[in-house]
Amino acid sequence: MSTDYQAVQKALASGSDPAMLCATCPWDRNCFSPPAMTAADVEQQITDAEAKDKQAADEAQAAGRSAGMPTMTLMTALIFAGKDTSAQVCPVFGLRLRSSGGRRIADTFKSLMQEWDDQR
Repeated sequence: MSTDYQAVQKALASGSDPAMLCATCPWDRNCFSPPAMTAADVEQQITDAEAKDKQAADEAQAAGRSAGMPTMTLMTALIFAGKDTSAQVCPVFGLRLRSSGGRRIADTFKSLMQEWDDQR
């Protein structure tokens, strides 16, 4: 979690006005950061882990031992699952999304996404 996020979260918890926090935004007016990984990045991490587990299983079998659990694959899936769809949002933005007006924010984004033209 970024220090900017923690500072805004702490200020909100201490009763700071969300409008004031937006006016002095440490996020440089970016209410959210996109996911750090793509679906292809996550898939590549899992594929790499599966290859390591297979190599370990082959080595174990050659030594006459049990292959054991595919721990690299399991841990990689646990660590990276959802990293392609989770974005970090400013605590003020998150608070506003959960408020009674949050539906309006979500509907505005949805409308923008549906009307998006990559040709512009």
